[in-house]
Parts: sequence; structure tokens; C-alpha cells
Amino acid sequence: MMLKFVKFAELPVMDQDRALRFYTEKIGLKVAQDAPYMGEWRWIELEIPGAETRIMFTKRQDEGNEDTPRLVLIADSVDAMYQELNKKGVHFTKPPTTAPWNPSETFAQFRDSEGNGIVIGSN
Repeated sequence: MMLKFVKFAELPVMDQDRALRFYTEKIGLKVAQDAPYMGEWRWIELEIPGAETRIMFTKRQDEGNEDTPRLVLIADSVDAMYQELNKKGVHFTKPPTTAPWNPSETFAQFRDSEGNGIVIGSN
């Protein structure tokens, strides 16, 4: 018996509707599931078309604004993604930069609508 893949990674949010708009309208993710869960809270899973791992919103217990990235997304071109997201009003905390851990990789970092640090990297 072998494991196949990670089904979802949890991303803490304070406001599901605000986070849903951010990730669908600005980042381009698709809603894979949006169902009632616990009272006012919903079970929301987002996906990158073609990827097996999804992102699931969990209820944030603190104020956010962490320096440590919560999520790393891989793009064909970090520079192109940076330009596209900048035009959509995404605030980057670090422009495209050579990765100190690997000079052949580039990364950029932004904060999402919930204060999470998100990295866009190259493969």
C-alpha cells in the first residue's frame, strides 16, 4: 500500500468570502467544493486546474500577518505572474528575486487578503 498525493493544504482565513474573492478573482484558483460545515463556516476547497492538491480554508485563530510563508505556488514564470498579479492589485512584500537556496530559482512573495505570506516560485 502506497500513499498517492496530498488532498489539501490548510490555509487559515478570517473571512471566507473575502478570501474566496481574492483567490478566485486575483489568483485564478477554481472552487472545487463549497458546502455548509459548522454553523456559519463553510467547507471550501480551491484548486489549481490540473493539480491534485487543493487548498482548504480553515478558521484563523489569530490576527495573521506572518513572515513565514503559508503556501508556495509554482509558476512557469515568476516575473510574468508578478506583473499579472500586480496589475490586479496584489501587494507584494518581495519582488522577483533569485532564491538564496538555489541560484537557478526565482521567487516573489505577497500577502493575501487574510495576511498570509504566499510565495510564488519557479521550479
